[in-house]
Amino acid sequence: MSANNQSTTMITIGVLALQGAFEEHQQSLEAISPNIRTVQIRTPDQLESIDGIVFPGGESTSMGLIGDVTTGLWDGLRNFVHSGKKPTWGTCAGMILLAERCIGTSAVITKGQSLIGGVDILVCRNYFGSQISSFEMDTPAPPAPFATVDGSTGGSDGIDEANSPFPGIFIRAPAILTAPADVQVLGTVVAAPCRAAAVVLRELERKLETGENVVQLGVVDALERKADGGISYANVCLQKNNDRHADAANFEEEKKDATSIIQERINITLPGASDETNAREVICAVRKGMILCTAFHPEIADDLRWHKYFVGMVLEAKQSS
Repeated sequence: MSANNQSTTMITIGVLALQGAFEEHQQSLEAISPNIRTVQIRTPDQLESIDGIVFPGGESTSMGLIGDVTTGLWDGLRNFVHSGKKPTWGTCAGMILLAERCIGTSAVITKGQSLIGGVDILVCRNYFGSQISSFEMDTPAPPAPFATVDGSTGGSDGIDEANSPFPGIFIRAPAILTAPADVQVLGTVVAAPCRAAAVVLRELERKLETGENVVQLGVVDALERKADGGISYANVCLQKNNDRHADAANFEEEKKDATSIIQERINITLPGASDETNAREVICAVRKGMILCTAFHPEIADDLRWHKYFVGMVLEAKQSS
């Protein structure tokens, strides 16, 4: 079935409703077509009757705490995701839950962030900063969907769906730092980490250089405390040669060589700093098989293209079953 084909199949998509923007996802999905029904998922028995599930944005720590104490839910979700039979989409906090590895986890959770897993990506929580640092920026458009539901409405009138950037809304957003070759990268952005995330990244790089396999890493103190009682922020920016007459090209070449040495030593593709502001390229959208992850919040953008793409995944899986 081509991307232009339409299906009259009725589909039911669950939205994990423990916390976060689950109602916004429901509204977006149901706006695509009357043939799409959504249901709020709070118990494991509800998973049997759905064709796909969305893990919404919100607070991943809260979701993990609620999920852990809800009898059978976390195990049920793990079975649903890891079976690879039906699609799962995680946005923002939902993406964190689907990651196999996570850094910047909450300092108040003794056992670390509770993850469901499914995609071997390394995610940095709150990479872009706190709630007050939320922003919108252009991100790559999603691929064309496998199929569309009969009677679909774009909600994107006037948008060149294939070429126009998607309005990515980042709210206390995570970023994907690494993804192996079997994970399809659907979008990247260049952005500097917030100071707290930059300190965590520095600690991560230190651990990786020693050969440590990092699965989870909590927040790291971004303050340096002095002997006289004073405090200052840790310096996390790249250091340029202070010699004003130093050749800028040599600096860039040295920086590139240093990054290559670190990457070779730790045998992992860690995004390198792109300039003296510590900005770097990070991944904001990936897909592996039946799992889709986006770091931003498509459910609050006036654009249904990512929801259409996920519906296409659901239709493809339903047709293949």
